[in-house]
Amino acid sequence: MRTLLIVDDEKLIADSLHAMLARAFAGRLETCCCYSSSEALALAAEKKIDILLTDINLPDQSGLALHAELMTTRPEMQVIYLTGYSDFEYARTAVDQHAFAYLLKGEGDEAVISTVEKALGRLPEEREEEKNGETDPEGNRLPEWLEELHSYIGSHLEGDLSLNALADFCHFHPVYLSRVYRETTGMTLSDSISEARLAAAKRLLRETRKTVAEISEETGFATDNYFCRWFRKQTGVSPQHYRTAK
Repeated sequence: MRTLLIVDDEKLIADSLHAMLARAFAGRLETCCCYSSSEALALAAEKKIDILLTDINLPDQSGLALHAELMTTRPEMQVIYLTGYSDFEYARTAVDQHAFAYLLKGEGDEAVISTVEKALGRLPEEREEEKNGETDPEGNRLPEWLEELHSYIGSHLEGDLSLNALADFCHFHPVYLSRVYRETTGMTLSDSISEARLAAAKRLLRETRKTVAEISEETGFATDNYFCRWFRKQTGVSPQHYRTAK
């Protein structure tokens, strides 16, 4: 698992970012928090840091100096500067020369999550992760959170698959999940859920003797009449015709 290190001497900000990002990237990133450069360097001696989110101004050593020191052993590390408005222009200049991005303090959870997500996507793939897992049409391995989401959808077709419920499962903001899902897959979540329901319905019609009403309920439809109309619209034939023509 990748490691994200947050460094900020303002403890309230650091702890808030730590809690929020730990929830947002649960199962994908180990999230650590330090309040000084010296603490960060000590931690980096024990852990491989993949993403550094650091205040640009720290009391014992600047975020830029910390970045430079860590990069000597972790050149592929992605660095995001955290800055106040007074350091805005300085941060922009520093990013042009050294880092992946900068964030203004108080910019909002979605902006932070989106930036960390993009930084995560820039890291080279870990070999263990390349061996198995879902891939997109071009053969690229899908992110772990997306594999887990697809698995959850497939096993909960009869349950609550609303955007809010799926966002809770992923520990994402609903707006962010909707956008990043489309950016990653080229599909909307609702289209993907519809595809999963159709695949399940076809499998149950082919491989089981369950009634249309049972299949309708199992794939998340309120009534079998609605299911039949939907199935015909998707396939051009009724469920009964699809079953007998298999």
